[in-house]
Amino acid sequence: MSKSILIVVLACMIGSAHANSILPAMTSKIAYTETVDCGSVSLIDIFRRARLWVSQSAPDNKTLVDDKETGDLVTQGHITITIPRSENNAGGVYKFGYVLSVECANRKYRASLANVEYRDGSGRTVPLETFIQKTDNKAAATELDAKLKALLADLQSNVKDYKPF
Repeated sequence: MSKSILIVVLACMIGSAHANSILPAMTSKIAYTETVDCGSVSLIDIFRRARLWVSQSAPDNKTLVDDKETGDLVTQGHITITIPRSENNAGGVYKFGYVLSVECANRKYRASLANVEYRDGSGRTVPLETFIQKTDNKAAATELDAKLKALLADLQSNVKDYKPF
């Protein structure tokens, strides 16, 4: 009896470890999150670097929170993806909105991409769960996954690996 319980628990743990694919991650409110240790960099420097990155990489993002005292930075932005027409896909231009929050504390920062939503041509937002259910949208969802991961990687290279002049 105890062996079967152990096997079930182990199977659940393995299943949750592989749940990092695009669909399970994007159906929750927080699509991506990462915590990065910046070594001996102070909170104010981490915050300054993150704010500088946001202003340079996406100057049209709307800043929702910008508090250097607490080290919190929240912006709202968008990503546009163009999928070319092919035999298997009708192609098109897809616009997504997201919220990026950066929390700085204890010589680390945590970046989270949340509330990722598809914006249709009329300006309405469609939850990502609904958007990715259509087979025609799989290519756009895959491209979105790559762009969001690249966004976090770029943030890390410009905050943690910042090269002072």
